[in-house]
Amino acid sequence: MDVKLEIFAGVVSEAIQQAIEYIHIDTDDIHSVALVILGEIKRIIQDETIEDDFFVVEEIVKDFEKYNIDAGIRHDFG
Repeated sequence: MDVKLEIFAGVVSEAIQQAIEYIHIDTDDIHSVALVILGEIKRIIQDETIEDDFFVVEEIVKDFEKYNIDAGIRHDFG
């Protein structure tokens, strides 16, 4: 990453952290979404129609993307 972008990212991150102190975040809602995601992952893992483990992982990654969760670069083939 470019040094200027790293510095910018740090400043933005710090500003967000300071702003979050004054924002009410419903952690129960976050907990509910996490349980939904875990339920979907469990369904994918138990789906015997998906025969190849690669495609099981692919479906889980798609689920992550649906909830804007970064699966990382190890699964990025594009």
